[in-house]
Amino acid sequence: MKALARAGDVDQVVALFADLRTSGAGAGTGKGDASPPNVLCYNTLVNALAEAGRLEEARVAFDEMLAAGVAPNASSLNILVKLHSWRSARFDLAYRDILRMRDLGVEADVGTYSTLVTGLCRAGRVGEAWGVLDWMLEEGCRPMVQTYTPIVQGYCREGRVEEAKELMATMERAGCPPNVVTYNVLIRALCDAARFDEVRQVLTESTSKDWAPSTVTYNTFMNGLCKKGMAKEALDLLDVMLGEGLDPTDFTLSILLNCLCHDSRISEALDLLERSTSLRWYAGVVAYNTVMSRLCGAGHWMGVLKLLTDMIKKGIMPNTRSFNIFIRSLFFRRQFRLVKSLIRNQGFAATANVVTYNTLIYAMPSEVNNLMQRMEDQNIAADEVTYTIMVDRLCRAGQFVAATNLFLKSLEIGLSRDLFAVLTNKLAHNDKIWEMTRIFQGMEKNGFIPDSSIFDVTIRSFCRTAMNGVDMANDADTCGVLMFDFYSIPYMFGDG
Repeated sequence: MKALARAGDVDQVVALFADLRTSGAGAGTGKGDASPPNVLCYNTLVNALAEAGRLEEARVAFDEMLAAGVAPNASSLNILVKLHSWRSARFDLAYRDILRMRDLGVEADVGTYSTLVTGLCRAGRVGEAWGVLDWMLEEGCRPMVQTYTPIVQGYCREGRVEEAKELMATMERAGCPPNVVTYNVLIRALCDAARFDEVRQVLTESTSKDWAPSTVTYNTFMNGLCKKGMAKEALDLLDVMLGEGLDPTDFTLSILLNCLCHDSRISEALDLLERSTSLRWYAGVVAYNTVMSRLCGAGHWMGVLKLLTDMIKKGIMPNTRSFNIFIRSLFFRRQFRLVKSLIRNQGFAATANVVTYNTLIYAMPSEVNNLMQRMEDQNIAADEVTYTIMVDRLCRAGQFVAATNLFLKSLEIGLSRDLFAVLTNKLAHNDKIWEMTRIFQGMEKNGFIPDSSIFDVTIRSFCRTAMNGVDMANDADTCGVLMFDFYSIPYMFGDG
Protein backbone atom coordinates (compact mmCIF):
# COMPACT_ATOMS: atom_id res chain seq x y z
CA MET A 1 0.00 0.00 0.00
CA LYS A 2 2.84 2.41 0.81
CA ALA A 3 4.56 1.63 -2.49
CA LEU A 4 1.35 2.25 -4.42
CA ALA A 5 0.77 5.51 -2.54
CA ARG A 6 4.29 6.72 -3.37
CA ALA A 7 3.59 5.90 -7.02
CA GLY A 8 0.43 8.04 -6.85
CA ASP A 9 -1.94 5.13 -7.47
CA VAL A 10 -4.33 5.88 -4.61
CA ASP A 11 -7.23 4.00 -6.20
CA GLN A 12 -5.16 0.82 -6.01
CA VAL A 13 -4.39 1.57 -2.36
CA VAL A 14 -8.12 1.82 -1.66
CA ALA A 15 -8.80 -1.40 -3.62
CA LEU A 16 -6.05 -3.31 -1.82
CA PHE A 17 -7.30 -2.15 1.56
CA ALA A 18 -10.84 -3.23 0.62
CA ASP A 19 -9.51 -6.70 -0.30
CA LEU A 20 -7.68 -6.91 3.02
CA ARG A 21 -10.77 -5.88 4.95
CA THR A 22 -12.93 -8.42 3.09
CA SER A 23 -10.48 -11.30 3.52
CA GLY A 24 -9.98 -10.43 7.17
CA ALA A 25 -13.66 -10.16 7.95
CA GLY A 26 -13.92 -13.92 8.55
CA ALA A 27 -10.69 -14.31 10.49
CA GLY A 28 -11.11 -16.84 13.30
CA THR A 29 -14.27 -18.33 11.77
CA GLY A 30 -12.63 -20.36 9.05
CA LYS A 31 -14.05 -18.04 6.37
CA GLY A 32 -11.12 -15.67 6.15
CA ASP A 33 -7.43 -16.22 5.42
CA ALA A 34 -5.99 -12.94 6.75
CA SER A 35 -6.08 -10.79 9.85
CA PRO A 36 -8.31 -7.71 9.76
CA PRO A 37 -6.60 -4.35 9.02
CA ASN A 38 -4.58 -2.98 11.94
CA VAL A 39 -3.72 0.60 12.83
CA LEU A 40 -0.72 0.62 10.48
CA CYS A 41 -2.93 -0.35 7.54
CA TYR A 42 -5.50 2.33 8.40
CA ASN A 43 -2.80 4.98 8.85
CA THR A 44 -1.36 4.12 5.43
CA LEU A 45 -4.81 4.42 3.83
CA VAL A 46 -5.72 7.71 5.54
CA ASN A 47 -2.34 9.25 4.73
CA ALA A 48 -2.53 8.19 1.07
CA LEU A 49 -5.99 9.73 0.70
CA ALA A 50 -4.90 12.93 2.48
CA GLU A 51 -1.79 13.32 0.31
CA ALA A 52 -3.95 12.91 -2.79
CA GLY A 53 -6.27 15.71 -1.63
CA ARG A 54 -9.18 13.34 -1.02
CA LEU A 55 -9.80 14.83 2.39
CA GLU A 56 -13.38 13.73 2.97
CA GLU A 57 -12.52 10.12 2.11
CA ALA A 58 -9.54 10.29 4.48
CA ARG A 59 -11.77 11.46 7.30
CA VAL A 60 -14.32 8.71 6.58
CA ALA A 61 -11.55 6.08 6.62
CA PHE A 62 -10.38 7.30 10.03
CA ASP A 63 -13.90 7.17 11.42
CA GLU A 64 -14.24 3.63 10.05
CA MET A 65 -11.08 2.69 11.94
CA LEU A 66 -12.60 3.87 15.22
CA ALA A 67 -15.89 2.11 14.42
CA ALA A 68 -13.97 -1.13 13.77
CA GLY A 69 -12.49 -0.93 17.25
CA VAL A 70 -8.93 -0.29 16.05
CA ALA A 71 -7.15 1.96 18.54
CA PRO A 72 -5.38 4.96 16.96
CA ASN A 73 -1.79 5.87 17.84
CA ALA A 74 0.39 8.98 17.70
CA SER A 75 0.96 8.51 13.96
CA SER A 76 -2.82 8.52 13.42
CA LEU A 77 -3.05 11.86 15.21
CA ASN A 78 -0.14 13.34 13.24
CA ILE A 79 -1.76 12.32 9.96
CA LEU A 80 -5.03 14.01 10.97
CA VAL A 81 -3.28 17.19 12.09
CA LYS A 82 -1.34 17.28 8.82
CA LEU A 83 -4.58 16.77 6.88
CA HIS A 84 -6.27 19.73 8.57
CA SER A 85 -3.33 22.11 8.89
CA TRP A 86 -1.53 21.46 5.58
CA ARG A 87 -4.31 20.43 3.23
CA SER A 88 -7.58 22.07 4.27
CA ALA A 89 -6.32 24.86 6.59
CA ARG A 90 -9.04 23.88 9.08
CA PHE A 91 -7.01 24.55 12.18
CA ASP A 92 -10.10 24.39 14.35
CA LEU A 93 -10.43 20.72 13.39
CA ALA A 94 -6.74 20.13 14.07
CA TYR A 95 -7.09 21.53 17.62
CA ARG A 96 -10.26 19.51 18.13
CA ASP A 97 -8.58 16.26 17.07
CA ILE A 98 -5.65 16.83 19.43
CA LEU A 99 -8.06 17.16 22.37
CA ARG A 100 -10.32 14.36 21.12
CA MET A 101 -7.39 11.92 20.76
CA ARG A 102 -6.28 12.76 24.29
CA ASP A 103 -9.60 11.36 25.49
CA LEU A 104 -8.75 8.18 23.56
CA GLY A 105 -5.43 7.91 25.36
CA VAL A 106 -3.24 9.31 22.56
CA GLU A 107 -1.06 12.27 23.55
CA ALA A 108 0.30 14.76 21.06
CA ASP A 109 4.06 14.48 20.58
CA VAL A 110 6.70 16.84 19.21
CA GLY A 111 5.81 15.71 15.66
CA THR A 112 2.17 16.69 16.19
CA TYR A 113 2.99 20.18 17.40
CA SER A 114 5.66 20.68 14.73
CA THR A 115 3.18 19.70 12.01
CA LEU A 116 0.63 22.18 13.36
CA VAL A 117 3.24 24.95 13.61
CA THR A 118 4.29 24.32 9.99
CA GLY A 119 0.70 24.57 8.77
CA LEU A 120 0.08 27.81 10.66
CA CYS A 121 3.26 29.40 9.32
CA ARG A 122 2.38 28.38 5.77
CA ALA A 123 -0.98 30.12 6.25
CA GLY A 124 0.81 33.27 7.46
CA ARG A 125 -0.36 32.82 11.07
CA VAL A 126 3.07 33.11 12.69
CA GLY A 127 1.70 34.68 15.89
CA GLU A 128 -0.62 31.72 16.40
CA ALA A 129 2.30 29.37 15.77
CA TRP A 130 4.08 30.98 18.74
CA GLY A 131 1.00 30.17 20.79
CA VAL A 132 1.31 26.49 19.85
CA LEU A 133 4.98 26.63 20.84
CA ASP A 134 4.01 27.94 24.28
CA TRP A 135 1.30 25.28 24.53
CA MET A 136 3.70 22.41 23.87
CA LEU A 137 6.15 23.80 26.45
CA GLU A 138 3.32 23.87 29.00
CA GLU A 139 2.63 20.23 28.16
CA GLY A 140 6.27 19.38 28.86
CA CYS A 141 7.05 18.66 25.20
CA ARG A 142 10.43 20.06 24.17
CA PRO A 143 10.58 21.68 20.69
CA MET A 144 13.10 20.46 18.15
CA VAL A 145 14.74 22.21 15.23
CA GLN A 146 11.86 21.11 12.92
CA THR A 147 9.48 23.00 15.24
CA TYR A 148 11.38 26.28 15.10
CA THR A 149 12.39 26.27 11.42
CA PRO A 150 8.85 26.91 10.04
CA ILE A 151 8.61 30.01 12.24
CA VAL A 152 11.98 31.20 10.90
CA GLN A 153 10.60 30.62 7.41
CA GLY A 154 7.39 32.45 8.26
CA TYR A 155 9.37 35.50 9.39
CA CYS A 156 11.56 35.38 6.27
CA ARG A 157 8.53 35.09 4.00
CA GLU A 158 7.15 38.28 5.55
CA GLY A 159 10.50 40.07 5.17
CA ARG A 160 11.12 40.07 8.93
CA VAL A 161 14.70 38.86 8.57
CA GLU A 162 15.99 40.40 11.79
CA GLU A 163 13.32 38.61 13.82
CA ALA A 164 14.27 35.37 12.06
CA LYS A 165 17.91 35.89 13.06
CA GLU A 166 16.89 36.62 16.65
CA LEU A 167 14.88 33.40 16.78
CA MET A 168 17.86 31.43 15.49
CA ALA A 169 19.98 32.94 18.28
CA THR A 170 17.27 31.87 20.75
CA MET A 171 17.43 28.34 19.36
CA GLU A 172 21.16 28.21 20.07
CA ARG A 173 20.69 29.42 23.63
CA ALA A 174 17.93 26.81 24.18
CA GLY A 175 20.27 24.01 23.16
CA CYS A 176 18.47 23.42 19.86
CA PRO A 177 20.85 24.94 17.29
CA PRO A 178 19.64 25.64 13.75
CA ASN A 179 20.57 23.05 11.13
CA VAL A 180 21.44 23.42 7.45
CA VAL A 181 17.74 23.61 6.49
CA THR A 182 17.20 26.55 8.85
CA TYR A 183 20.27 28.34 7.49
CA ASN A 184 19.14 27.71 3.91
CA VAL A 185 15.86 29.47 4.73
CA LEU A 186 17.76 32.46 6.14
CA ILE A 187 20.18 32.57 3.19
CA ARG A 188 17.29 32.61 0.72
CA ALA A 189 15.76 35.60 2.52
CA LEU A 190 19.09 37.44 2.64
CA CYS A 191 19.57 36.80 -1.10
CA ASP A 192 16.08 38.11 -1.86
CA ALA A 193 17.08 41.30 -0.05
CA ALA A 194 20.45 41.38 -1.90
CA ARG A 195 22.30 41.21 1.44
CA PHE A 196 25.09 39.12 -0.01
CA ASP A 197 27.78 40.25 2.43
CA GLU A 198 25.69 38.82 5.27
CA VAL A 199 25.33 35.54 3.37
CA ARG A 200 29.11 35.31 3.09
CA GLN A 201 29.39 35.97 6.82
CA VAL A 202 26.88 33.21 7.59
CA LEU A 203 28.88 30.78 5.45
CA THR A 204 32.15 31.82 7.10
CA GLU A 205 30.68 31.20 10.57
CA SER A 206 29.34 27.76 9.61
CA THR A 207 32.43 25.95 10.90
CA SER A 208 32.31 27.53 14.35
CA LYS A 209 28.54 26.92 14.59
CA ASP A 210 28.89 23.26 13.67
CA TRP A 211 26.83 23.11 10.51
CA ALA A 212 27.99 22.40 6.96
CA PRO A 213 26.64 24.15 3.84
CA SER A 214 25.04 21.76 1.34
CA THR A 215 24.56 21.82 -2.41
CA VAL A 216 21.16 23.45 -1.76
CA THR A 217 22.92 26.19 0.24
CA TYR A 218 25.22 27.07 -2.64
CA ASN A 219 22.45 26.73 -5.23
CA THR A 220 20.39 29.23 -3.23
CA PHE A 221 23.29 31.67 -3.01
CA MET A 222 24.18 31.31 -6.71
CA ASN A 223 20.56 31.78 -7.72
CA GLY A 224 20.37 34.98 -5.68
CA LEU A 225 23.55 36.31 -7.27
CA CYS A 226 22.37 35.43 -10.77
CA LYS A 227 19.03 37.20 -10.28
CA LYS A 228 21.03 40.38 -9.63
CA GLY A 229 23.16 39.82 -12.74
CA MET A 230 26.27 38.86 -10.76
CA ALA A 231 27.33 35.97 -13.01
CA LYS A 232 31.04 36.25 -12.22
CA GLU A 233 30.46 35.98 -8.47
CA ALA A 234 28.16 32.99 -9.05
CA LEU A 235 30.80 31.21 -11.15
CA ASP A 236 33.44 31.92 -8.48
CA LEU A 237 31.08 30.35 -5.94
CA LEU A 238 30.89 27.26 -8.11
CA ASP A 239 34.64 26.76 -7.68
CA VAL A 240 34.26 27.14 -3.89
CA MET A 241 31.50 24.54 -3.95
CA LEU A 242 33.65 22.09 -5.93
CA GLY A 243 36.57 22.74 -3.56
CA GLU A 244 34.42 21.59 -0.65
CA GLY A 245 33.70 18.31 -2.39
CA LEU A 246 30.05 19.08 -3.14
CA ASP A 247 28.64 17.79 -6.42
CA PRO A 248 26.66 20.29 -8.51
CA THR A 249 23.21 19.20 -9.61
CA ASP A 250 21.20 19.76 -12.77
CA PHE A 251 19.63 22.72 -10.94
CA THR A 252 23.10 24.22 -10.28
CA LEU A 253 23.86 24.06 -13.97
CA SER A 254 20.48 25.52 -14.94
CA ILE A 255 20.97 28.47 -12.59
CA LEU A 256 24.33 29.36 -14.10
CA LEU A 257 23.25 28.76 -17.69
CA ASN A 258 20.17 30.94 -17.22
CA CYS A 259 22.35 33.71 -15.85
CA LEU A 260 24.89 33.53 -18.69
CA CYS A 261 22.19 33.32 -21.34
CA HIS A 262 20.32 36.27 -19.84
CA ASP A 263 23.55 38.30 -20.11
CA SER A 264 23.95 37.12 -23.74
CA ARG A 265 27.18 35.32 -22.82
CA ILE A 266 26.33 32.40 -25.10
CA SER A 267 29.91 31.21 -25.68
CA GLU A 268 30.49 30.94 -21.91
CA ALA A 269 27.21 29.06 -21.51
CA LEU A 270 28.30 26.60 -24.21
CA ASP A 271 31.70 26.21 -22.53
CA LEU A 272 30.02 25.51 -19.19
CA LEU A 273 27.73 22.95 -20.80
CA GLU A 274 30.74 21.22 -22.34
CA ARG A 275 32.68 21.44 -19.08
CA SER A 276 29.82 19.71 -17.28
CA THR A 277 30.65 16.50 -19.14
CA SER A 278 34.32 16.48 -18.12
CA LEU A 279 33.37 17.23 -14.49
CA ARG A 280 30.83 14.37 -14.55
CA TRP A 281 27.87 16.61 -13.80
CA TYR A 282 24.47 15.52 -14.99
CA ALA A 283 23.44 18.02 -17.64
CA GLY A 284 19.80 17.15 -18.26
CA VAL A 285 17.29 18.22 -20.86
CA VAL A 286 16.42 21.40 -18.91
CA ALA A 287 20.02 22.64 -19.13
CA TYR A 288 20.18 21.99 -22.87
CA ASN A 289 16.80 23.63 -23.46
CA THR A 290 18.00 26.75 -21.63
CA VAL A 291 20.95 27.26 -23.99
CA MET A 292 19.01 26.15 -27.08
CA SER A 293 16.31 28.71 -26.34
CA ARG A 294 18.88 31.51 -26.17
CA LEU A 295 20.55 30.36 -29.39
CA CYS A 296 17.12 30.28 -31.04
CA GLY A 297 16.42 33.85 -29.92
CA ALA A 298 19.76 34.92 -31.42
CA GLY A 299 18.90 33.23 -34.73
CA HIS A 300 21.57 30.52 -34.51
CA TRP A 301 19.53 27.60 -35.80
CA MET A 302 22.63 25.56 -36.63
CA GLY A 303 23.76 25.92 -33.00
CA VAL A 304 20.36 24.65 -31.86
CA LEU A 305 20.67 21.68 -34.20
CA LYS A 306 24.17 20.89 -32.89
CA LEU A 307 23.00 20.87 -29.26
CA LEU A 308 19.99 18.75 -30.17
CA THR A 309 22.34 16.26 -31.84
CA ASP A 310 24.71 16.30 -28.83
CA MET A 311 21.80 15.52 -26.52
CA ILE A 312 20.80 12.48 -28.51
CA LYS A 313 24.41 11.24 -28.76
CA LYS A 314 24.74 11.46 -24.95
CA GLY A 315 21.52 9.54 -24.41
CA ILE A 316 19.57 12.58 -23.17
CA MET A 317 16.05 12.30 -24.55
CA PRO A 318 14.81 15.64 -25.97
CA ASN A 319 11.35 16.59 -24.76
CA THR A 320 8.56 18.51 -26.46
CA ARG A 321 10.08 21.84 -25.43
CA SER A 322 13.36 20.87 -27.14
CA PHE A 323 11.42 20.07 -30.28
CA ASN A 324 9.45 23.33 -30.16
CA ILE A 325 12.63 25.38 -29.74
CA PHE A 326 14.14 23.67 -32.77
CA ILE A 327 11.06 24.32 -34.93
CA ARG A 328 10.97 27.98 -33.85
CA SER A 329 14.66 28.37 -34.74
CA LEU A 330 13.96 26.97 -38.22
CA PHE A 331 11.20 29.51 -38.74
CA PHE A 332 13.48 32.37 -37.70
CA ARG A 333 15.87 31.33 -40.47
CA ARG A 334 12.99 30.67 -42.89
CA GLN A 335 13.88 26.99 -43.25
CA PHE A 336 10.35 26.03 -44.25
CA ARG A 337 11.35 22.96 -46.26
CA LEU A 338 13.01 21.45 -43.20
CA VAL A 339 9.91 22.15 -41.11
CA LYS A 340 7.69 20.41 -43.65
CA SER A 341 10.04 17.43 -43.64
CA LEU A 342 9.78 17.26 -39.85
CA ILE A 343 5.99 17.33 -39.99
CA ARG A 344 6.02 14.35 -42.35
CA ASN A 345 8.36 12.41 -40.05
CA GLN A 346 6.77 9.54 -38.16
CA GLY A 347 8.15 10.76 -34.83
CA PHE A 348 6.43 14.14 -35.17
CA ALA A 349 3.07 12.93 -33.83
CA ALA A 350 4.66 11.51 -30.68
CA THR A 351 6.49 14.75 -29.88
CA ALA A 352 4.17 17.56 -30.97
CA ASN A 353 1.76 19.29 -28.59
CA VAL A 354 -0.56 22.28 -28.88
CA VAL A 355 2.37 24.71 -28.52
CA THR A 356 4.07 23.04 -31.49
CA TYR A 357 0.98 23.41 -33.62
CA ASN A 358 0.41 27.01 -32.56
CA THR A 359 3.95 27.82 -33.72
CA LEU A 360 3.35 26.07 -37.06
CA ILE A 361 -0.06 27.67 -37.63
CA TYR A 362 1.34 31.14 -36.94
CA ALA A 363 4.33 30.72 -39.27
CA MET A 364 2.68 28.67 -42.04
CA PRO A 365 -0.80 30.11 -42.74
CA SER A 366 -1.01 28.23 -46.04
CA GLU A 367 -0.89 24.92 -44.13
CA VAL A 368 -3.60 25.82 -41.60
CA ASN A 369 -6.24 23.36 -42.79
CA ASN A 370 -3.72 20.51 -42.92
CA LEU A 371 -2.36 21.35 -39.47
CA MET A 372 -5.81 21.64 -37.90
CA GLN A 373 -6.70 18.23 -39.34
CA ARG A 374 -3.50 16.75 -37.87
CA MET A 375 -4.38 18.19 -34.46
CA GLU A 376 -7.80 16.59 -34.64
CA ASP A 377 -6.32 13.23 -35.74
CA GLN A 378 -3.90 13.29 -32.77
CA ASN A 379 -6.61 14.36 -30.28
CA ILE A 380 -4.75 17.61 -29.52
CA ALA A 381 -7.31 20.20 -28.48
CA ALA A 382 -6.96 23.77 -29.70
CA ASP A 383 -6.36 26.29 -26.92
CA GLU A 384 -6.93 30.03 -26.58
CA VAL A 385 -3.72 30.83 -28.47
CA THR A 386 -4.74 28.58 -31.38
CA TYR A 387 -8.09 30.30 -31.75
CA THR A 388 -6.57 33.77 -31.44
CA ILE A 389 -4.06 33.06 -34.22
CA MET A 390 -6.76 31.58 -36.45
CA VAL A 391 -9.25 34.41 -35.87
CA ASP A 392 -6.59 37.00 -36.60
CA ARG A 393 -5.60 35.18 -39.82
CA LEU A 394 -9.21 34.92 -41.03
CA CYS A 395 -9.88 38.60 -40.34
CA ARG A 396 -6.73 39.60 -42.22
CA ALA A 397 -8.03 37.59 -45.15
CA GLY A 398 -11.41 39.35 -44.93
CA GLN A 399 -13.24 36.16 -43.90
CA PHE A 400 -15.20 37.74 -41.06
CA VAL A 401 -18.06 35.23 -41.08
CA ALA A 402 -15.58 32.37 -40.68
CA ALA A 403 -13.74 34.30 -37.94
CA THR A 404 -16.99 34.85 -36.05
CA ASN A 405 -17.92 31.16 -36.40
CA LEU A 406 -14.51 30.16 -35.05
CA PHE A 407 -14.90 32.48 -32.08
CA LEU A 408 -18.27 30.95 -31.27
CA LYS A 409 -16.68 27.49 -31.51
CA SER A 410 -13.95 28.62 -29.09
CA LEU A 411 -16.65 29.19 -26.45
CA GLU A 412 -16.60 25.40 -25.96
CA ILE A 413 -13.39 25.83 -23.94
CA GLY A 414 -14.54 29.04 -22.22
CA LEU A 415 -14.84 32.72 -22.96
CA SER A 416 -11.50 34.40 -23.71
CA ARG A 417 -11.73 38.15 -23.25
CA ASP A 418 -8.45 38.64 -25.10
CA LEU A 419 -9.77 36.74 -28.13
CA PHE A 420 -13.04 38.69 -27.91
CA ALA A 421 -11.08 41.97 -27.94
CA VAL A 422 -9.03 40.87 -30.99
CA LEU A 423 -12.15 39.96 -32.96
CA THR A 424 -14.07 43.07 -31.86
CA ASN A 425 -11.27 45.37 -33.00
CA LYS A 426 -11.11 43.66 -36.39
CA LEU A 427 -14.88 43.79 -36.90
CA ALA A 428 -15.12 47.41 -35.79
CA HIS A 429 -12.31 48.45 -38.11
CA ASN A 430 -14.15 46.82 -41.03
CA ASP A 431 -17.62 48.12 -40.03
CA LYS A 432 -19.01 44.60 -39.44
CA ILE A 433 -21.74 45.57 -37.01
CA TRP A 434 -24.07 42.69 -37.82
CA GLU A 435 -21.34 40.19 -36.99
CA MET A 436 -21.16 41.75 -33.52
CA THR A 437 -24.88 41.13 -33.07
CA ARG A 438 -24.35 37.48 -34.03
CA ILE A 439 -21.51 37.19 -31.50
CA PHE A 440 -23.71 38.45 -28.66
CA GLN A 441 -26.49 36.07 -29.65
CA GLY A 442 -24.04 33.17 -29.86
CA MET A 443 -22.60 34.01 -26.44
CA GLU A 444 -26.11 33.96 -24.96
CA LYS A 445 -26.82 30.54 -26.51
CA ASN A 446 -23.60 29.18 -24.98
CA GLY A 447 -24.51 30.46 -21.55
CA PHE A 448 -22.14 33.45 -21.45
CA ILE A 449 -24.05 36.55 -20.39
CA PRO A 450 -22.14 39.67 -21.49
CA ASP A 451 -21.23 41.85 -18.53
CA SER A 452 -20.18 45.49 -18.37
CA SER A 453 -16.55 44.71 -19.30
CA ILE A 454 -17.65 42.95 -22.52
CA PHE A 455 -19.78 45.92 -23.55
CA ASP A 456 -16.98 48.28 -22.54
CA VAL A 457 -14.53 46.50 -24.89
CA THR A 458 -17.07 46.56 -27.72
CA ILE A 459 -17.97 50.24 -27.35
CA ARG A 460 -14.31 51.26 -27.08
CA SER A 461 -13.48 49.31 -30.26
CA PHE A 462 -16.18 51.05 -32.29
CA CYS A 463 -15.44 54.46 -30.82
CA ARG A 464 -11.74 54.03 -31.55
CA THR A 465 -12.56 53.08 -35.15
CA ALA A 466 -14.79 56.13 -35.53
CA MET A 467 -11.99 58.39 -34.29
CA ASN A 468 -9.68 56.78 -36.86
CA GLY A 469 -11.85 58.07 -39.68
CA VAL A 470 -14.63 55.55 -40.20
CA ASP A 471 -17.77 57.70 -40.25
CA MET A 472 -20.32 55.31 -38.79
CA ALA A 473 -22.56 58.13 -37.51
CA ASN A 474 -23.79 58.86 -41.05
CA ASP A 475 -25.13 55.30 -41.47
CA ALA A 476 -28.63 55.13 -39.98
CA ASP A 477 -28.69 51.33 -39.97
CA THR A 478 -25.37 51.21 -38.15
CA CYS A 479 -26.60 53.65 -35.50
CA GLY A 480 -29.72 51.56 -35.03
CA VAL A 481 -27.73 48.38 -34.53
CA LEU A 482 -25.40 50.09 -32.08
CA MET A 483 -28.35 51.37 -30.06
CA PHE A 484 -29.91 47.90 -30.08
CA ASP A 485 -26.71 46.11 -29.10
CA PHE A 486 -25.45 48.39 -26.37
CA TYR A 487 -28.71 49.39 -24.73
CA SER A 488 -31.35 46.73 -25.44
CA ILE A 489 -29.34 43.50 -25.16
CA PRO A 490 -28.46 43.89 -21.43
CA TYR A 491 -32.20 44.07 -20.65
CA MET A 492 -32.88 41.07 -22.91
CA PHE A 493 -30.31 39.06 -20.97
CA GLY A 494 -31.78 40.02 -17.61
CA ASP A 495 -28.79 42.23 -16.76
CA GLY A 496 -30.76 45.48 -16.67
